[in-house]
Amino acid sequence: MTVNENELGIQAMQQGEFEQAAKHFNAAIEVDSSDPTGYVNMGTLLQAIGDHERAVVFYDKALDLDNAFGAAHYAKGALAYELEQLDLAEASLRQALLAGMNDADLHFMLGLTYKAMGDFVRALPRLREAQAQSPEDVEISFQYGLALAQNEQLDMAVEALEHTLDLDASHTDARYNLAIAYAFLGEQDKTYAELERVLELQPDHALAFDAKAKMDELLGN
Repeated sequence: MTVNENELGIQAMQQGEFEQAAKHFNAAIEVDSSDPTGYVNMGTLLQAIGDHERAVVFYDKALDLDNAFGAAHYAKGALAYELEQLDLAEASLRQALLAGMNDADLHFMLGLTYKAMGDFVRALPRLREAQAQSPEDVEISFQYGLALAQNEQLDMAVEALEHTLDLDASHTDARYNLAIAYAFLGEQDKTYAELERVLELQPDHALAFDAKAKMDELLGN
């Protein structure tokens, strides 16, 4: 019954019926107050509506019941990342990993956290694993490409960014960063062509506009 209430709550939340979702999660907690799942789900609901303080209370309650409950560590870490509390985010997400969680979302969030901390070396393997598990995810592919570029692995960065554009040809930030990678590789014609394409798709892309203007000046265009 608890599982059903949690599932019904998740369905209601996905449909934007937050009040109904809260009723289902409360029911799940009442049926089995020792199961951390309902507390994590309630915390996720509170986080979704911007009630961050109460969300943390529910995540912590779940961890009081089971400190090895990976979903609670992940949820707490993702919220900390959202609030730019990077040390707490890293610690919580790493605990989720140690608790046995091993999915693309966790590796992605941990990779983003390391990137935000300026630790590109540790970000890269996490984003690589996220990309391996979810190769069709556009944002994961893009962030993996950026991490490769930040680690000066430019040939692989080009591959990852080209893959991102295979998934979404209108991703102007991926296309801009691909242009910059081409520039570092000395591929001037490819750089210029990609910058032109970015501005066709997004005329107000300031970085691409400035880069193209500098190239025009150098080329005498």
